[in-house]
This record gives sequence, structure tokens and C-alpha cells, in this order.
Amino acid sequence: MCDWNNDGLLDLVTGERNGYYTFFRRKPDSTLTNAGRIQANGTDITTDNNSWPTVVDWNLDGRKDLLAGQEGIGAPCNVYVYLNEGTDSVPAFGDSTPVLHNGSRFTDYRCVPLLLDLDGDGKRDLVLGEWYSSVRLYSNVGTDTNPVFNTYVNLVEPDPVNYSNGNPPRVNFTDWDGDGDLDMITCDYYGSVFLRENITAAGVKETMNEGRRTMDAGMTLVRGVLNLPASAFTLHSSLFSLSGQKVLDLSPGPNDVGALSPGVYFCRQTAGFASCDRASGVMRDASGVLTKVILAR
Repeated sequence: MCDWNNDGLLDLVTGERNGYYTFFRRKPDSTLTNAGRIQANGTDITTDNNSWPTVVDWNLDGRKDLLAGQEGIGAPCNVYVYLNEGTDSVPAFGDSTPVLHNGSRFTDYRCVPLLLDLDGDGKRDLVLGEWYSSVRLYSNVGTDTNPVFNTYVNLVEPDPVNYSNGNPPRVNFTDWDGDGDLDMITCDYYGSVFLRENITAAGVKETMNEGRRTMDAGMTLVRGVLNLPASAFTLHSSLFSLSGQKVLDLSPGPNDVGALSPGVYFCRQTAGFASCDRASGVMRDASGVLTKVILAR
């Protein structure tokens, strides 16, 4: 839903089973009329099956763009952006540009992309629903006008057997329960609708042993101070952002994290040092104990 033609009425832009995108214009009596398919270079845009549109100002130039996902079994790329070469009230599109992660194209089946700031750092991130029922968060490590996406975390784990979050999940976020944070609503090909409430609160969340996949208790967060327990003495500990960027080396005992921006971080404790790019500070590989840390104000 968006005001596609800037007439003050909420219109509808749809994707279709056969890959087209259609603009339904809202009339003053609140009914919708089919205003035709959305075009690029004067021709109807047609992607692979199960196209998914997100209308968003991708590069913040004041004009609405089209972020497109598709089924794409065997396709070279399944997430594209069409930049608006017209005006905000009369969009016009040329060639599409593939959206990349780690420099590579998205080839996951039935990609459902959404762009919004989900980690609270002021930059819009990419949320992606995909074939196996998972929902991924790719944090933006670039700028808000030139997004860059590298690694991801699963907001919802894949479930290729039961598809417990839909197949594929069409994703959106709203404050469903009015508690001030964003909850997740998904629907799918079969007509199911799922609600996942955001129950995040400030503090230290679950600790995961990556080798054994078991939960483990540990550190605490109190008034901007992250306390590592004595058991951490034999481990090297660092705090990373959702994008994998190292933000702080940690020591056993109290660590002041009050100056960090609110959001989701991960503390990685390893028996030795993680492999890290000295220039960028980006972690390349490590194993051990992984703990989610939620910072809030």
C-alpha cells in the first residue's frame, strides 16, 4: 500500500503469480481501479513467478523506487531494485540493478524483500523472507542512501519440513500490541497468517554454544555495564554488531557499553582469538560461545 501517484489516497501495488506488477489506483469513493501494469523502459516489468513488490525510496532522492523479489528457481538473481527516473508522482523506471550481499546476488528461492531500520542504528536494513520459511535480517553496513549488506542473522529459523512460518513468508512489521516495538506479521502462498510478537527487552538474552547448540548462562547487563563472569577468564571476548563489525574488546568483569547505540549486539567468546580483518575490524571466522546482548536507553 502506498500513495503511488501522490493524490493523497492510498493505492495498491501488487505482485502476481506470473511475475507482473500492477498499480491499482484509489478513487475518491475509496474503491480501487486497475490502472495498468508497472513498466520499465516502456515495457511491462515481468520477473519470474511469484513477484513481490516493495515501494520504497531506495536512494533517498525523494522519489519512490521499486524493490522487487521473485521465485527465481535457477535464476541468476532474485532481488532487484528499479530506480525511479521520473518524478515521485509519475514514476518511470529503466533497467533494474541486482541487490547484493557480500558482493553476490541473492539466489534464494521466492525472495520477499523489505527495507526498514530494524536494528535501530538509523540506517534501513534488508529483511528477507525466503522459500524455507525463514526470515533473515541483513544489517546495512553502508549508508542510508547507498545500502550495503553482508552477513545475516535469522529472525525466524528455516523450517524446510513443516514451514512453520509460511512458505514463503511475506513479511511486514507493525506495533501490533501497542507496546512501542515492532512485531512481525507474515502470510504465505497458502493463505496462512502468522503473528510473532516482539518480546525483546534490554539486557543479556540467550547464550548459545555454537559447537553443541546448547544454551548456557553467563554475563549480565546492568545500567550500561556489561559484566563478564569469572568463567570468561580463559576466553577472548568481543562485542560485535549484527553486521559482524567488531565494536569492542571485552575483559572479565565490568565493561562500560553505555556509549554504544541502542540495538542488538552479539558477544563472542572464543578459546583464542577470532580471525579478524585488522583494517575493517570485521570478524571472518570464529567458534565458541555466542550471546545476544540488547542495549536500550
